[in-house]
Amino acid sequence: MIRGIFGPGTLVLGGGAALLIAFLAVGFFLPGSWAATAEATIPVSADSLGPYLDSPEGWQAWTPWPDSLSPGPGPRRGAGSSMTWSDPDLGSGIFRIEAVNADGGVRYSVEVEGVGGDVMRTDGSLFLTPRGDSTHVVWREEGDLGANPLMGFWALSMERAQGTEMRKSLDRLAEVAAGGQVTSVPEPTR
Repeated sequence: MIRGIFGPGTLVLGGGAALLIAFLAVGFFLPGSWAATAEATIPVSADSLGPYLDSPEGWQAWTPWPDSLSPGPGPRRGAGSSMTWSDPDLGSGIFRIEAVNADGGVRYSVEVEGVGGDVMRTDGSLFLTPRGDSTHVVWREEGDLGANPLMGFWALSMERAQGTEMRKSLDRLAEVAAGGQVTSVPEPTR
């Protein structure tokens, strides 16, 4: 019996390779940019939220961060204040308050150095609107994961996944702000 060059093994491997190439081709054409938004009404004044928004230490009280945080260069609060980290699982990065708005909200950036030295940047803003004794907070983040075909698929899920995490953080902000104190995180040992 003579076998052809297209036996079952060749067909399976060839089909798998064709599917992988098609998957990567689709990913190459997907946008790497993403945006997510979360909103909450927090039962405290905008002035009471300020210490949680205008300093990296305040952010540590209501958002998750790697354990390896260090104060960054610049002031401790307001525009230019920052914190850095270097984590084997999450990479190295910097969080920086870019501006404090007249309404008490902030504009910030996060840069994370990934594998191969690629830097992923996220830009975000929190806008505050007083509503009686409460404050309505609108949090928006956007970023670009680059032209990597696998990152295009990740960017598709970022709006939902990041939006969920942002809503959890806003719930934590409401809880912490209602308690009335910014919890201080000890300086890391060097």
